[in-house]
Amino acid sequence: MSSIRTLQKLFTGKRLIIPIGIGLAVAFYFFFKSFDPSAFDSINWGYNTLLWLSLAFVMVLFRLMGYVYRLRILSDRQLSWKSCFQLILLWEFSSAISPGIVGGTAAAFILLAQEKKLNTGQSTAIVMATSYLDVLFYVLCVPCLLIFTGLTSQIPKQIGPFDQSLVLGYFLIAYIFFVAWSSIVYWGLFVKPKILGNTLKLLFRIPFLAKWRPKIEIWSHQIEIAALEFKTKPKSFWLKSFGATLFSWIARFTLVNFLILAFGDGSAVLSIFVKQLIMWGALMIPVTPGASGMAELLFSSFLGEYFSNQSLAETTSVIWRLISYYPYLIAGIIIFPLWIQKIVKQ
Repeated sequence: MSSIRTLQKLFTGKRLIIPIGIGLAVAFYFFFKSFDPSAFDSINWGYNTLLWLSLAFVMVLFRLMGYVYRLRILSDRQLSWKSCFQLILLWEFSSAISPGIVGGTAAAFILLAQEKKLNTGQSTAIVMATSYLDVLFYVLCVPCLLIFTGLTSQIPKQIGPFDQSLVLGYFLIAYIFFVAWSSIVYWGLFVKPKILGNTLKLLFRIPFLAKWRPKIEIWSHQIEIAALEFKTKPKSFWLKSFGATLFSWIARFTLVNFLILAFGDGSAVLSIFVKQLIMWGALMIPVTPGASGMAELLFSSFLGEYFSNQSLAETTSVIWRLISYYPYLIAGIIIFPLWIQKIVKQ
């Protein structure tokens, strides 16, 4: 029950008020700062605009579907489609109310651990595998696309108070971190899971962590078993899991391409995709929940050139957040109480 109380603290009260408040403040700021009705005269509100907007909404659903399918595969189909759907929505909900660098991973460990069909080791292994697949996509995708577009040409000369060299330096550091993280998780899950378990046991010998050592003994053994089971999975298992990851990330980025096609000039598909990869790396550092504020700033700075004016770019950044960020806040507020009731009754 202590885990459930932890989740209730994470998903209620100021944890919800802060991201919603920051997001609304940013939206109003952009709206009143540079809103100009004449700026929208360049939009042709015809069939094509409605088509691109509709496809942007479809991408939100595709992203969700990819994550649900991946969780279903990684759980070895022990979790039902309904459970996977609820867990992914709550996972995304926790990401939306957590600082960028924390994301929803911390809550995901607790969320999956509540599912009776999974032991703690399996839950942890699934979260680590999910993190690995997400970061692997990024690590592989960035150099493949930068070959065709270059790097410095994709970073604006100035982003708020930051110049291009500072942003470039941060991006390179972030990328090295992602490479290191993916390597460590790969090593711990697929190469030497026993050493990972022993390292954790050693870590929890530290006096102020010692009280959790009995639980870690069990958890380490379980994660070793889960990791060893992962090693025996056929290639098709990992191809499906990575395919679902690829599907979700492409949907995430294509959403922005469709918004630019609706309100601006989205013909530079590859450059827009690369700019979003750089933006995603930058969104890991903000301390605001869900990167509120920073996300809108980066959107208008990186992608402003594809709009006829700055007002249109900033308004589109708000629309982007309205359809890709706030739905998870609303869904989480609705689903979390229902999910908690289900867990308590188990």
